[in-house]
Amino acid sequence: MKTLYVSGQGRYSKIRKIVLLKYIKRKSNKYKCIVVGKKLKEDLKLIESINNMEIPIADGRWLFKFLVIQIIEYISKCQNIDIQKQRIAIVSNDNNDLINYYVKELMNKNNRLRIITEHKEKFYNMEEALYYENGIVLAISNNKRKGLQDSDIIFNFDFTEEGLNKYRIPENAIIVNLKGKININAKRFSGINISSYRINFKNRLMDMLEWTNDFEKTELYESYIYRNDKIENIAKDILKDKVIIESLLGNNGEIARKEYKNVLDKTSYLS
Repeated sequence: MKTLYVSGQGRYSKIRKIVLLKYIKRKSNKYKCIVVGKKLKEDLKLIESINNMEIPIADGRWLFKFLVIQIIEYISKCQNIDIQKQRIAIVSNDNNDLINYYVKELMNKNNRLRIITEHKEKFYNMEEALYYENGIVLAISNNKRKGLQDSDIIFNFDFTEEGLNKYRIPENAIIVNLKGKININAKRFSGINISSYRINFKNRLMDMLEWTNDFEKTELYESYIYRNDKIENIAKDILKDKVIIESLLGNNGEIARKEYKNVLDKTSYLS
């Protein structure tokens, strides 16, 4: 299965749009997903028509969940503090390979990690293994009032908006919603609510191809690296291609770097 790249460069007309949709429909069974160029993405009706064909359109969301380490590095750099000082929470109801990978990785970099879940029983084996094999005590909680207390960065892997808002979220926390946009309903919340991102990378093959400039880098790289593989192998390729976070986006657009420092200053003042 391959990826279909549709740039939309050149003269764009109603007739060309019809021809394009017919071509996509005819070739749909040969492609795992479609990457739509920046210009064509502005045509919401075109995107709706492609969605109706039930062909996945690359949106960077699959890649987002593999960039947790890079996100922490970016935020820590903006705040000018060591990663080890960040109090990190993983919010998930599913103890899968990805969660296991991040728990191990983050425990090597930062022992101030906790798991927030509605299904604590799913994490008992992980908890026991970390303790008996490495002497590490992993905090796991479903306490809605105190579970997220003192968390600096919260990675929401799969909680719904309703589910997340049942928890008392620290006023100045940084929340990273990996699955999609979520609104925080707490009136006193004045932290940062992240829903998307921009990246840069150094991949020689893609750097040589001028046509790649017609696409968003997040979607382009996602289509390049997307596969069913071990988490460790995907993470290794991300490191090899020197993928970095250029900026993080909230529900209203790009978040200025100074905002991360402002949140840290407020947290320090209150502590």
